[in-house]
Amino acid sequence: MVLQYANNGTLREYLWAKQNNGSYKISWIELIQIAKEIANGLNHLHLNGIIHQGLHPKNILINDGQVMISDFSMNKQFDDIFIFTSSNTQEMVAYIDPQCLLNEKRFKPNRKSDVYSLGVLFWELTSGVSPFYKLSFVDKMLRIANHNIEKTVTNTPQGYVNLYKRCWSFEPDQRPTLDEISIVLEKLADVTFEFIIN
Repeated sequence: MVLQYANNGTLREYLWAKQNNGSYKISWIELIQIAKEIANGLNHLHLNGIIHQGLHPKNILINDGQVMISDFSMNKQFDDIFIFTSSNTQEMVAYIDPQCLLNEKRFKPNRKSDVYSLGVLFWELTSGVSPFYKLSFVDKMLRIANHNIEKTVTNTPQGYVNLYKRCWSFEPDQRPTLDEISIVLEKLADVTFEFIIN
C-alpha cells in the first residue's frame, strides 16, 4: 500500500504544534476549515457505504493545510459485524460511540457512531488536547458511560458549541446528519471571530 506523505503530520501533531508555553491558539477560520474538511471526508465515506469506526486525531492527516482521513484497517461495510479489540479501544476510547462501549455485543455501529467521533474532534479543535487526556483508561470509560463530556472552552462561539454537543449526544437519534452538520459549519464560517485560545 502506498500512502501520500502528509507534511503537517496528524491532526494530533498539528494541534500540539499550536501550543506555546502551555497555551493553545487557533484561528477561527482555520478551525472551521478543518472541521468542514473532516465532515466532508466522512460524508464521502458514508456515501460509499463505509463507516470509519475509528475516527480520531491520529488518523486524520494534514498536508499543506488539506485534511485527509486515513487508516481504514478497522473499517467495515455497513452490513459487517463490528469487532472491538482491546488495543484499539484503549487508544481511542474517548472517540468511540458510548453505545458501542456499553452494548458491544448488541450494538452495530452506524453513521451516527462516526458523527459522535466527529463531535469529539470538533471539541478537540477548540482545546488542542484529547478529551480526558489526564485520566486513566478506566476513568475515561466511567466518564463516557455516565456521559460526562468535556467542558466548553471559554469564548468558543455558541453555535459551534451547540453543534459539537449535538454530535456528542449520548443517544444516536439526537445526533445530526452530516448534511445538517455541513449546513451549520457553512453558517459558522461567517461568524466574526478571530481566535480560540485555551
